[in-house]
Amino acid sequence: MATEKPVSSDQAQFKLTKSAVFPLIGGRSTWSREHLLPIFVTMIAGIALFGVPYSWLNLSVNGKPLAVEINKAAQTFSILGIFIAFIVCYYINQMCGTAKRGWVLAVVALFTFLLLGTPLAPSPIWHAWYNFFYSVIPGTALQKSSNTVANVAGFFFGTGLCEESFKAIPLLLLALIGAGLAFLSRRTKGVTSAVLAHLRKRVCLCDPLDGIVMGVASGAGFFLNETLLQYVPKVMSGAKYPGSQAFDGMVLLLARGLPEMTEHSAWAGLFGYFIGLAVLQPRMAAILVPIGWFSAAALHAAWDSIGSLSSSDTIIVLFLIGDGLLSYALLAGAIFKAREICPGRSFGPAPAAAAAKAA
Repeated sequence: MATEKPVSSDQAQFKLTKSAVFPLIGGRSTWSREHLLPIFVTMIAGIALFGVPYSWLNLSVNGKPLAVEINKAAQTFSILGIFIAFIVCYYINQMCGTAKRGWVLAVVALFTFLLLGTPLAPSPIWHAWYNFFYSVIPGTALQKSSNTVANVAGFFFGTGLCEESFKAIPLLLLALIGAGLAFLSRRTKGVTSAVLAHLRKRVCLCDPLDGIVMGVASGAGFFLNETLLQYVPKVMSGAKYPGSQAFDGMVLLLARGLPEMTEHSAWAGLFGYFIGLAVLQPRMAAILVPIGWFSAAALHAAWDSIGSLSSSDTIIVLFLIGDGLLSYALLAGAIFKAREICPGRSFGPAPAAAAAKAA
């Protein structure tokens, strides 16, 4: 006589619900799941590429408008560049236990992007910032020096300190706003105090994990502006034919895409880690902030200066690989340490919960 197969506990507890039949329009938890975001963004990027034949960009170089075909190519480059930036920011945010909502990081990246200025709206802030580090200090004169020490110093004071401090502007602003909200929250009661505390936690820079993900986002905004509005149009305008222009632009975008994007984000994220430490230990801010700033600036200066110090392609490539690996290792170390400092964050199911579920 055949025996019936026992029904598993999961099958016995399962109930056919509306969310099971129509998973896309299920409960609120369906839309709040973080893993849906990369799927959604990938779909948007793919759909956006369909609109490339209908160019909406009107780029120009030195006041001269580029050809329609080149604007279409630049439109494709913009979509790909933004998609690369999203992948990097999303990955780092997941490593940090979803430290901040995606829209907060998008605002930080957009803030840095716009603060740098565009061809239609130049930024007086960036212009003054650039002149201080490159002319007043002066970074440009040192970079052109034949003396090796002076040359490296020029890249440190110019490129390193200038760009890394500029990328930290939104982080410092959000840290100061967070301090103000915390001050007001402690001096109010009831609903007002709870709302201020909640707003600070959701939007502002409160700890090293927040500093890392916001720094990465700011670095992404800097990379997008520098690459899409400066380097790509410049290299495209230097080619003679539209096909060559589009090809040169694509090569530059891909050559800078992952290495430069992740480098900018790694340096800014490392600086953000120290800004987050300063938020937790305000009395040590005068020491922690310069350590983060100088560390990021030194890595950035080394990356940019090697080309002027050596003419050997082999040495340059090996040095860039070493500097890149060191930058990523320092950022990874900062992430792991920040996760220890902020134990309240969720980095996946607890061992007990996972064991219970497996059982």
